This record gives sequence, structure tokens and C-alpha cells, in this order.
Amino acid sequence: MNPMPSKPNEDETPRPFVTSPYQQEYVEEVEIADEERDTIQRMMDVLAREHAEPRDGFEPVPFWVAVVSAGLLAWGGYYVGTNSADFRPDVYDRSDLTVGSSTSAGQSGGPEPDPQTVTELMKIGEQKYAAICASCHQPNGQGNLAQGIPPLDGSEWVVGEQASPARLARIVLYGLSGPITVKGRVYNGQMPAQGNVLKDYEIAAVLTYIRNSWTNKADKENNQSSIVAAVIRAARLVEGNRKTNGTQPYTVNELKKIPINYSDFGSIPIKKDEKETRDKGKTLNEKK
Repeated sequence: MNPMPSKPNEDETPRPFVTSPYQQEYVEEVEIADEERDTIQRMMDVLAREHAEPRDGFEPVPFWVAVVSAGLLAWGGYYVGTNSADFRPDVYDRSDLTVGSSTSAGQSGGPEPDPQTVTELMKIGEQKYAAICASCHQPNGQGNLAQGIPPLDGSEWVVGEQASPARLARIVLYGLSGPITVKGRVYNGQMPAQGNVLKDYEIAAVLTYIRNSWTNKADKENNQSSIVAAVIRAARLVEGNRKTNGTQPYTVNELKKIPINYSDFGSIPIKKDEKETRDKGKTLNEKK
């Protein structure tokens, strides 16, 4: 009995009739291409079943958030700029701090030094001038014309007709803004405030130093300085809430409104131990 011929598989594609080796190669290439096409289709089917990528977190920043952030950045920059003391490394230097004795003046909880003589103040003032002032006014006190910084040596605002303890105290405490005429030249630099950087006795020491250095000879005759810590402290009290961070500097016109013979001691109640300093200051002003 002859076997029944097998039924062809309906899923199989009939192979083309091959009559030559060239046709055989062509058929094989077509079959390989079909297999690759099927593989790509299967990959595309898998991707088609995937869900879209989530978009949460990629929305644009709300306008009000940008405005608030910009405002905070601006405020932070202003605060740092007005309270940084020019980023000087000597801001927290204290010449009165000593290592060793816990009872030394200037230690935590102790009174600040209150030097009275020119010699004592000059020693402290020289150190502070070299650390803070010399970079602008130069070690020889000649200033810097190119940068609009006036000289201190021979300046009428230091020892001359425009000079007074009350005026000098305010220049250093609050700074000076705008043009100023010194020795016949107009300077338009910016004097930074030192009232939040230096202690009262340190400001008095710097002023005593510049008033008695180079060709300036304000107090050397009797070795008694007319500018001591009490003078600076009185100026602070009279000015009240005026800020010493550089945001409220004095101008020349404001300084000229302060009479040369004016004393801040006459405007505030003074301590008993400051009366002698006040009287000495009056005596020195009368001699000048």
C-alpha cells in the first residue's frame, strides 16, 4: 500500500521553484530578510506596549517662585555687602586680647582699655593704621590721587582749620562720601565706615596716630591726646541710630555744619570718670 502523501503545513510559505544556484542564493537572501523583518516587528510590538514616560517634575518653574528667589538673592547680597567689613582678615583682631592672665584688660567680661596719653594711643594706632588704613592712604600718609584718596599728612581736616575731634570721630565711625578738598585738590573717593569694625579706643588710637605722625604735630607737646575713647563713645551716643555699617556715611556739607569748637560731651550726660577727659579736651581746643 502506498503511503498517503503528507499534507503541507498551511503556515509554511511555499518555497519557490529553484532551477539554478543563482536562484538558490536569491531565495536564501529573501528568507534571511524575512526573518530579520519579523525580528524588528517583534521589537516594535514590545515598544508599542510600553507606556509613555512620566512628565511629573519637568513643568516650568512658576513665575512667582522665580520672583521670590530673585528677591531673596538680592536681599542676601545686600546683607553680606553691608555687613562684611570689606572682607578684611583683621576684622576680628583685637590688640587688647592677651594670652595667659585671665585678669588682663580686654579679656572676656573685663573692661576695655582706655589709654589717655599720646604714647599709649600711638602704639595701638600705628598697628591699626598699618592693618586697615595704609592700603589706601599709604604708609607715609600721602594718599592716592589716582584713586581719589586724599592725603592725611598736612591735611586741614586732620590738624588744620577744618579739623576737630567731633568731625574726625564721625568720619571714621560712619565713613565719608562725596568730594572733599584737601590741600587745594578735590578728591572724590569713598571712605569706608569703621564704626562696626574698630572699638572706640582703637578709633581714638588711629586718629591720635595720624594727628601726630609725619609732619602732623597735634598733641606731642604735652603727651596728652585730645581724642580718647570717651570722645568716640560720645559721638556714637549723640548720633543715636545712625548706622556704622557704611550705609549712612557723612558728607563734607554735614561735617561743616559741626562747629570747630563743638564737643559731643555737652549734648549727653557723661560719667564722672569722663569729666576730666572732657575738661582736658576743652583746654586743648582753647589753646588751638
